[in-house]
Amino acid sequence: MDILFISEMFVVAALIIMMLAALRASAYKSTSMGLLGSSIVVNAFAVALLIGGEIYNLGFFKDISLALIFFGFVGTIAFAVVLGGDEG
Repeated sequence: MDILFISEMFVVAALIIMMLAALRASAYKSTSMGLLGSSIVVNAFAVALLIGGEIYNLGFFKDISLALIFFGFVGTIAFAVVLGGDEG
């Protein structure tokens, strides 16, 4: 086993722990914590997809990961604007 494979597995394990912590944080009663938790889970899944795609030679994993990151960010901003209401 080379050091790159071991480090990739370590990063995937850290991302899984980060996803579980984000799911726990999103279970609070606040809407903003739910929004933050779901955004973290989407970003962590996209990075895990990039790593898994490189390890197992999957097809289209870069495109799917980029779409997840972009639409996750756009959805977070849109939801925050809707929740923010009318300031003026």
